[in-house]
Amino acid sequence: AQPAGSIRGRFRVTEQGEVVSYKYANKGTGLYQMELLAASVFEHALKSEREEALKPKREFDDIMEALAGASRAAYTGLVSHPGLVQYFQAASPIEEISLLNIGSRPARRFGAKSLADLRAIPWVFAWAQNRHIITGWYGVGSALASLLQVRGQQGEALLPRLFHDSRLFRLIIDEVEKTLLLVDLDIARDYASLVEDEGVREMIFSMIEQELKLTSEMVLKVSGGGEVAERFPEYRRALASRLPAVNAVNRMQVELLRRFRGAEREAERDAYKSALLLSINTVAAGFGATG
Repeated sequence: AQPAGSIRGRFRVTEQGEVVSYKYANKGTGLYQMELLAASVFEHALKSEREEALKPKREFDDIMEALAGASRAAYTGLVSHPGLVQYFQAASPIEEISLLNIGSRPARRFGAKSLADLRAIPWVFAWAQNRHIITGWYGVGSALASLLQVRGQQGEALLPRLFHDSRLFRLIIDEVEKTLLLVDLDIARDYASLVEDEGVREMIFSMIEQELKLTSEMVLKVSGGGEVAERFPEYRRALASRLPAVNAVNRMQVELLRRFRGAEREAERDAYKSALLLSINTVAAGFGATG
């Protein structure tokens, strides 16, 4: 994913705590991961010197800047919406994630009451749990649509070129398309039902639903696919074997959140706490990541 010539034989990576045991729990998997990392660095460094096609094309710089700006504006429009905090706190297990006692730092900075004070990892984690996963795709559809609106036929001709000639753009589209396969609006609506304010619930969910539809349409338009992630058959097969179980746990989690939050006595909350935390761990394990 790095631009040609940017690594030069050296690469530093941070492994998040939840994947350390998954990758390095025993000598065999640990050695495999190190070999994979080393081979990737060597391959990237050698190809950067020899293959002109891998080098970034300056002609795409302005287009990528415009797409980034439009995507950022759409995403900011959602996260700065007055009802987003209320929606997020109710429709995700963000408050309950802090009960897991994982990580070296709390989910929120001391005394935090706003999204600005929320740490990045639990923000992504919570949106992955409730199957919205907005951090992986929201704004992409608006950005691509704005390019076509502004540039017309020129934009129609430019997008296929970007997809085939820009490694960065291709990577973004690939990863967004894979993420879209994990989004489940039916399950997301179940989580949204936890939001008591109907006006806030319908407004935020409608924004997410509309952007999801637009993003799916635009990504398929760019990639030329007939359905989401059809270009990744192995990825689809791997998910197909896991998603039914994950979906069932998601629906259990919604009910556990409802009962846990509605419990009036500490003893009642304790009765649901372990099952709720187990459901959070199960969903994360089913996806192989926290977001």
